[in-house]
Amino acid sequence: MKKLSIRTLEKILFFTFFIGILITLYAFLYNGIRIHQFEIAGVKLEGLYLKLDKKLIVQLQTLNLTSIDSTNHKTFDIKQQIQYAKNIHLVLQYFQEISIETILFEDYQANLFYDGNNFTINLPEVYAKLNLNEESSKILIEIQDLYLKPYNIYYQGSGEYNLRRQSLKLVGKLDFLESQNYSTLASVHLQINSTLNNLLLTGSSTTFENIKFLRPILPKIQNPLVDAWVFDNYSATDIKIHDFLVSIPLKSKNLLENSLKNLYVSLEANNTHITFHPNLPPIHAKNLQIIFKNNALEFYPSNPNYQNHSLNGSQVVLKNLTTNPFLQINIATDTILDSTILNLLQTYNISLPIALPETKIKTNLYLGIDLITHSIETKGFFTAKNAKTLINAMPLTSEDIQVKLDNELIYIETKNTQYENLLKTDTNFIINTDNKNLSGDLTIDFLLLSDKLPELLFIQNQKLPFNVDFKQKDKTILSLPTLSFEATLSDSYSFNFQDIVFFLPFSKFLQNYYLQGGKVKISTQDFESFKGDLKIQSNQPFLLDKTTNKPWNSLHLLLDYHPTSFTIQNIDNTFKFHSSKQSKNLNLKNIALFIDPTHFSNHILNDIPLIIEGENSNILFKDKLLLGDYFSFSIVDDEIKGVLRYKNGVADLYKKNDFYTIDAREFGDEFVNTFIKKNAFHQGRFFLNANTNSQGTLIGEIKLSNTAINELNILQNLMAFIDTIPALLSLKNPGFNQDGYYVKNGTIQFGLNEEFLAIQALELNGSSIDIKGKGILSLKNNNLDFYAQLITAKSLSNIINKIPLVNYILLGKEGKIYTNFKIQGTSENPIIQTQVTQDILLSPFNALKRVIVSPFEIFNKTKDESIK
Repeated sequence: MKKLSIRTLEKILFFTFFIGILITLYAFLYNGIRIHQFEIAGVKLEGLYLKLDKKLIVQLQTLNLTSIDSTNHKTFDIKQQIQYAKNIHLVLQYFQEISIETILFEDYQANLFYDGNNFTINLPEVYAKLNLNEESSKILIEIQDLYLKPYNIYYQGSGEYNLRRQSLKLVGKLDFLESQNYSTLASVHLQINSTLNNLLLTGSSTTFENIKFLRPILPKIQNPLVDAWVFDNYSATDIKIHDFLVSIPLKSKNLLENSLKNLYVSLEANNTHITFHPNLPPIHAKNLQIIFKNNALEFYPSNPNYQNHSLNGSQVVLKNLTTNPFLQINIATDTILDSTILNLLQTYNISLPIALPETKIKTNLYLGIDLITHSIETKGFFTAKNAKTLINAMPLTSEDIQVKLDNELIYIETKNTQYENLLKTDTNFIINTDNKNLSGDLTIDFLLLSDKLPELLFIQNQKLPFNVDFKQKDKTILSLPTLSFEATLSDSYSFNFQDIVFFLPFSKFLQNYYLQGGKVKISTQDFESFKGDLKIQSNQPFLLDKTTNKPWNSLHLLLDYHPTSFTIQNIDNTFKFHSSKQSKNLNLKNIALFIDPTHFSNHILNDIPLIIEGENSNILFKDKLLLGDYFSFSIVDDEIKGVLRYKNGVADLYKKNDFYTIDAREFGDEFVNTFIKKNAFHQGRFFLNANTNSQGTLIGEIKLSNTAINELNILQNLMAFIDTIPALLSLKNPGFNQDGYYVKNGTIQFGLNEEFLAIQALELNGSSIDIKGKGILSLKNNNLDFYAQLITAKSLSNIINKIPLVNYILLGKEGKIYTNFKIQGTSENPIIQTQVTQDILLSPFNALKRVIVSPFEIFNKTKDESIK
């Protein structure tokens, strides 16, 4: 027998020991091994129980993994994860039961159970119960329970993993649960298909109320406006996901970004309310299609309605959801542009100064809003027919309106735009909503300031550029640059004419009242009543400066106009004109009034009485000045009644058609000297009474008493003439010399028409000399043809009476001396002539009568010849 070697013996002993150990270990495992606590490689185990039945049974009270470093995370590799799953599945084949009551890892606890068929793990954030079975080259997967605790997501499904193709297929249902009572908020039928490179998720859902349950699940959306559009800006009675698809590139370095690019979701919501802006009421739609694709969220409402305004055809798109979010709103309407729609536009900083509250306007509006910079892009078209428009509450009508919106610019064209009976025009203008102004052209058919007073302003067939400023919400400013005109339109209306010279061709009022330029401000609230402030330059001849008798060429007037009356007066109330249906009143203080009879007849005379009153005011009649403490005239049709008072003097005037009556009493020298523009009289009392005859000639008589006549050219020239003839020097005496001619009393009978002043009889009785005469003065050229007789006083006649022959020759029957003169030339430069001595001595006054032709005969003859 061969002896065993030592090496062979060692092997037999090791094998026998190993078998013994295994038999011993098996015996221990079969009976069960309990280990209270031990640690290996930093892993602590407590309450370990191992037993071998058909397979291993492992029971562990605590598995403490807190000492393991978990900071070194590797990049997710699906192939590696699948290999991990395969290895776990292989290991589990040797276990009959695994029970780990507590797993400690970092700051959370978990437990794990395996009963040979089902694998259960309960982590703080995940609870899973699944079954893995290998069949042929497939691993059959049944997920009985998968619950993601932080998100309240519950999943059940089944599928398989193909070991050859390395592909995964799962079909199941994903439930989103309410956090309090775990009721189902939404359910998604989910299909999962995966390869080593790509994970494809598809599915659909049952109905649910909203998608706010996704907010804690999805990555946080940093932009609050985007977050609102995804979760909050719409609500519905029910929502359903028809299609859900996302392709996840598992090997991508930008997994989330690339997944969102491939995400497609189609939802349908019923009875929805969509909030475009937090400051606006929502839009209602019976149905809303929501589509997410290409990183954009699209909203397609069906038959949307906003505050009873149809927005059919409108849609909203939120583009670049996760990068540079941009909101696109397309609004389509065929509705009235009232305050509701204007408020909607104004919320997006689109301010239109117009509204169409009673007119349908077809609208196609695009709004693009950068949700980061909040900048807004706007495009749109508006069209309307037979439109009733409100521009800051001012009503307009237009046959046609075309509006184009391009960001801050709005292009508008209108045809036959009309404002009441005051304006009819075509318009073409641009509104700048940033600067809040409007500019363009008016092709005016007609423009009036008041249809009841068209003479104020009437512009017709003109093309005018205009500007409108509506920066202030409560008022609009309109300007016509070529007319230097500006109007403020608000609750009240004001019109500012910077220089009325531009309006002269369009205003009969300005023309009739001789206005040449100046500034005018007029205000109204209803275009019925007006108030005005007028600082004007005028060539009016009627209102004169009392000191210089020159017309006022600069006036500051105040206007108060009402439909039944108006008042215009200057700022210091020295001039005031009031007109009503009953009368017209002109009141003057401390000024002079020029009266032109032709003006009365051509401009202001009608059946409404005109009453003119003056206080401490004068009258300039043609070129004659009448001083007045007070005067009053009443003018109706062609009838004038008047009274003038100055100091003790009173004058009454009556005119009817071509008939005049004048009665003046107790006037003094100042009044008369001013009237004749000469300092001819000193003291005295003067009277006038005159009437027109059937031929239209004014026939009258002037009476004067106790006055001294001086500084008359005729009298001065007469004195100079007497000085040249020694025989006549005896006529000069204290009552008739270079110092003047004192008249005790006198009368002048005259006739006056537009061509001649005829003196029928002049008789002046002085203290020493009386004067008689008659003659005619041409008013056209001031030529004189006058014959006068100086009659000596009784003191000289008594001396001559003592010489009988001379007495008879010189004195005549009356016993007086008569000296005859002929006065010709002009009233300013009269020429005095007398007859030769014998004619002077021999010609009594009755001889003079045969020489002088009656002035009225001359007057009548001249008149007859002119008629011929």
